[in-house]
Amino acid sequence: MAADPLLLGIDIGTSKIAAVIIDKDGELLAVQSCLHHTDRNPVCGQAEQDALILLKTTQTVIHNLPKTLRRQVCAVGVTGQMHGILCIDDKCNPLTPLITWQDQRCDSQFLQSLQVQTGYRLSSGFGCATLAWLISDGKLPDKMNSACTIHDWLVAKFCGLESTVTDPTDAASWGLFDLNQLDWDWEAVDRTGIPRSWLPKVVSSGMIAGFMTRDIADAFGLPKGISVVTAIGDNQASLLATLQYPDTELALTLGTGGQLSAVMQEGFRPVFLPLDSSFEYRPFPNHRTIATASALCGGAAWRWLIETIESWTADLRIKPPSREELYQRLDELGLAGQEEVLKVRPTFLGERHNPSLCGQIDGIGLNNFNLGSFAKAVAYGIIQNLSQMLPASVFQGRKRVVASGNALRKSRLLQQAAQDVLNLELILSQVQEEAACGSAILAQQAL
Repeated sequence: MAADPLLLGIDIGTSKIAAVIIDKDGELLAVQSCLHHTDRNPVCGQAEQDALILLKTTQTVIHNLPKTLRRQVCAVGVTGQMHGILCIDDKCNPLTPLITWQDQRCDSQFLQSLQVQTGYRLSSGFGCATLAWLISDGKLPDKMNSACTIHDWLVAKFCGLESTVTDPTDAASWGLFDLNQLDWDWEAVDRTGIPRSWLPKVVSSGMIAGFMTRDIADAFGLPKGISVVTAIGDNQASLLATLQYPDTELALTLGTGGQLSAVMQEGFRPVFLPLDSSFEYRPFPNHRTIATASALCGGAAWRWLIETIESWTADLRIKPPSREELYQRLDELGLAGQEEVLKVRPTFLGERHNPSLCGQIDGIGLNNFNLGSFAKAVAYGIIQNLSQMLPASVFQGRKRVVASGNALRKSRLLQQAAQDVLNLELILSQVQEEAACGSAILAQQAL
């Protein structure tokens, strides 16, 4: 009897690449991940990664999955870090590094001019802002044909396409996107000077983009001719994998950044938000919309606390405990800590709606600046920052919050903070590599 067909999901993240294989019922059969260490070292403020190293690491991760399961894969879903862009030629070859969502080359004056031109608030690291900056700064590569996300590029490479397509979840992350028409706001695009041909065609989420070529199949150890689904943004992919009851759940994720998302009711039509809005509406598969608050410093704020302790002990010429011990001790001290007036606003990288924000510590007294109180204040501050970004109406009718991300999984203090601040039952997602699993689920739906 022939084996059941399986689904492969791939996530090209900011720091690592993950791949999973699931069956038609969504059961996780295999998972692999690997840090890609591909960050380049350009001038200050720029964030770039080598696309070819990302491709090679993806190949390695897939090869590490069991060969017997790889042979049964019938479709591939792909997701990855949103907002970033890769410039390509007319054969889909990269002409630039991947300029990621963390890029800060667009200064406030330039972003303000784009806002005046387009009526949209664009942040540095958003694809359309980066393209407009490349034009204004004369930094366009020779043979420039178009731009794409890193995961849209991977789909094109898998299928041997000479041009990329994108779905609404990724297109919206670039800015200048009409959420009701689910297409580029071409008039706004024209006002930036970005040629229309540079932006990929927008197709529906979950559409089959093509079929895996023989060369790629041989190189990656996969069956040739299998379906490859148009890539999806990692925020939306994670929700597909983690939310069982999207109308009554919130999704909280702490990775490098942090996200608090809510799927809006069926039939909801997003309005054009004020330019200083602290959250955004994003497309979601099956003609739904999500409201998402995105903090630039989520899990990174928790890691900052650990790195600060390590730095202080180094200055004192004291060998610090291992990181695992430090995380465990912070949990113990923070959970045992009593209510204090100490407050931490962990906006160390600013926020997209207010780039000038800095981190802040309030309420310091002579007797309350101890490690337990500080750890508790940082943990609660991370969750409070996200919750305050979303309007109160989004929380109505929500019964629980589904939490994911390594920072939340490993820290009981962060879990307690989330439950207390959001005043909802907290459920830890049991899904490993949520974004990769979500892309595989989308591939299953596409079939």
